[in-house]
Amino acid sequence: MTSSLRIVLSLFFALASLVGVRAETVFLAPGQGVADLKEQLTFFSDPSKSLGDILKLYRAGAFGPDLQTTMLEWNYAPEAWAGVEVFNDTIDDGRGADPLVLVVDLPLVSEVDVYLIRESGFTEALIDYSIFEPFVADDHSVTRLRTPVFEIAPQERATLLVNFKFGPFQSFRMALETPSELEASAFASGITHTAFYAFCISSLVFFFGFHLAMKNGIGMLYAIQFTVGLALIAYIDGLWFRFFYPGRPDLQSAIGFFLLYALSGTGFLISGRSVRGEDGETRLSLGLSALSLLSVAGFIVSLYSPGPYSALFSYVLLVLMFVAMVVSSGVWRRNHGEIHLAGTLVAVLGFVLGAALVVLLVAGSRAEIIPVSAAVKGVFSVLLVATMTGLTAHIINLRRQHSKAVRAEMSALEAEARRSQELLVAERNYSRARELASLRQRQLATASHDLKQPIMSLRMNVDSLAADMEPEVRNRLKEAFDYIEALSNDYLRQTTPGEGSAPFGEDAEDIADTGGGRGGPATEAEAEVYELSLVLDTVYQMFREEAVSKGIELRRVLSSKSVSVPPLIIMRIVSNLVSNAVKYTDEGKVLFGVLSRGDQLKLCVLDTGAGMSAEEIADFAEAYRKGAQSDGHGLGLSVCYELARENGMELSCASKRDEGTVFMLTIPVLEHLEAA
Repeated sequence: MTSSLRIVLSLFFALASLVGVRAETVFLAPGQGVADLKEQLTFFSDPSKSLGDILKLYRAGAFGPDLQTTMLEWNYAPEAWAGVEVFNDTIDDGRGADPLVLVVDLPLVSEVDVYLIRESGFTEALIDYSIFEPFVADDHSVTRLRTPVFEIAPQERATLLVNFKFGPFQSFRMALETPSELEASAFASGITHTAFYAFCISSLVFFFGFHLAMKNGIGMLYAIQFTVGLALIAYIDGLWFRFFYPGRPDLQSAIGFFLLYALSGTGFLISGRSVRGEDGETRLSLGLSALSLLSVAGFIVSLYSPGPYSALFSYVLLVLMFVAMVVSSGVWRRNHGEIHLAGTLVAVLGFVLGAALVVLLVAGSRAEIIPVSAAVKGVFSVLLVATMTGLTAHIINLRRQHSKAVRAEMSALEAEARRSQELLVAERNYSRARELASLRQRQLATASHDLKQPIMSLRMNVDSLAADMEPEVRNRLKEAFDYIEALSNDYLRQTTPGEGSAPFGEDAEDIADTGGGRGGPATEAEAEVYELSLVLDTVYQMFREEAVSKGIELRRVLSSKSVSVPPLIIMRIVSNLVSNAVKYTDEGKVLFGVLSRGDQLKLCVLDTGAGMSAEEIADFAEAYRKGAQSDGHGLGLSVCYELARENGMELSCASKRDEGTVFMLTIPVLEHLEAA
């Protein structure tokens, strides 16, 4: 404003003041301010008027006691003027002028212009604030707007005109304070805000941590929603603008709408999750969760049209969200335990306070009892404490009921375990008895099989010696051998699986305990040392006649090596191998003997028979497996492999179709025998 224009306006205002009707005047006491100017303010709403026109109307008494604005007319921020006359009632005794500061408490106001018009007509523009300009710390006292210090001399009269462009709130407070009063009020406001945010943050940390430890997803979602709500309150207080983006006022609208819609969106998600059934999602839970998409859509629209209509839509979603949360909270409590009166009262209180907050945001408050910002913080604190108390108490009660049910179930299980203990012991004894019976049956079957070959060899030798005996003697011998073979074959047939006997079971500990014909390897102290030639020669004598009768050559390679493996074990393995070699070799020869390889002896049995495939070798190594041409019981090879394994030896086989088979029994040599 140029100096000439200012002089003209000053003269005009001075003349208008002589004929105009003055409004109510605020009288200043010496060195004191006025804590609340709201009662003395008068208002006028016409955004098209200039400052000169507004002053003329004010002087003429056109201002009224009520603030007449609405957020629903067009899509713009509502605008109004407020005016008041201030008179310094201090006696003019030569003292200096009183310093004053005008403080405006109006959260999220879009623009504020404050003018001081003195009686001389001189006009001062005390503040020109806009939310669309970078943040200026000197224009703020904690969360309130403030003017620079100005002075009013004793007995001086001045007019204050304030132009507002409101945000979501239309209720405000305005005060005249001295610098010392401003400092004291700023300190008290800072302490109050610090205590509020410290309490809320610590409560949310505890709330989230508790429900995280209890693995309660609903509680954690509530903590997230209250965190969004606290961020929205910090936005209303201007803390985001002050600390995070002071040079980016263009972000103000987007962040504000994001927090509003995030608050409703998380509420719908909580509602949807609360009404889910035990088997998963229901139509109701899916519908409530889908409402969160409206919050997303509303935020996207607000980026292009960030006006009162977008704000109104967010308030409608907040109302729907509160209703959905009250209903879903009751469903969740009913599905997860008994319904408590305290929980119901907390839900109703939260709904009432939330609805009151939304009405306050939409319509504003003309008759303030407490400031809007304080009301918002109070409602938030009540909801936070009530939700924390109700939900945490409900979860604790559920855990107690669960623990009680678990203890009762454990007691029942312990009683059942005690009742079935004797039965369990009896079953174990029965199982062990069956294992021992199977072991004895297997041992007898193996012994019968092992006796067949010596009996056959003995019969052939006796037949050759009895050629010159009388027929009656030969017939008796034949009958005796037939009877022995019949007994052996009959027992083997009865003990074969599928022939009237159950499969055999074995237990290594049982074998060691019984010490039957297949006991574990003898210790070095108990070992009987003998030459292998004794076993080889005996086996040769057993099967020589049978080999001669088939027209095949049976050869042995004697050895002077000594071993400590029980001779019966070696005899059983070698006799089984030689017996099979002779039986399944139609022409050629069978050779068995010993090879020395370092600290081990290799007892080999070779034949020129039909040979076997790798699959057949693996199959015949199992008990009661035999070839199509075999008339035996399928125990020979399995017994050999088992005896070798149990006595610390290794039996291997190499065979080729139509060329023959080689069995190799690896026998360890004890150190003191090797040294000898």
